[in-house]
Amino acid sequence: MSSLNPLETPDDHLRRCWRQQSCSPCLSENACSWCPFTQSCTPNTHPLPLLAPISQPDICPHWSERWEVRTQPLGCNMSAITALSILLSILSTILLGLLAWTTTVAYRRLRRAEWDWTRASIPFNQPQFWTKWHSTSGRSRWASSVAPSSSSSPEEQQPLLNSHWDNVYRG
Repeated sequence: MSSLNPLETPDDHLRRCWRQQSCSPCLSENACSWCPFTQSCTPNTHPLPLLAPISQPDICPHWSERWEVRTQPLGCNMSAITALSILLSILSTILLGLLAWTTTVAYRRLRRAEWDWTRASIPFNQPQFWTKWHSTSGRSRWASSVAPSSSSSPEEQQPLLNSHWDNVYRG
């Protein structure tokens, strides 16, 4: 593997890379990349050789193969576009997983806050079955949805059956 000489001119670097006639020897040269369609070894001085097509649209002799460039350390069988696609897929999957997890946690916390608010709104003298039933439904189904009319007599306000719970509520 030849080292990049600071005294090397761009023309010397180009000749050093173009001298290679296949992918493996090209990638063994320092700061060279392989363009598969034109079968050429080109200079690549980008700090991240994989991202060279972003800043150097003429990295390969033919414009259509710039994203097909082969670089180190990926080797001759992986193009820049393939590597970037894989990386983007992995990152987007992680991002979607985090989004789903965050949504789930937020939903559970909101449900827990609603549960606590519902339990706090129930009077303490309610029986246990009322508390459970009321909390799971989110609202009281036993409460009348029709507003009482002002014309009802006091007799209509009395419970129909005297029970143990009447004494608990009054007492």
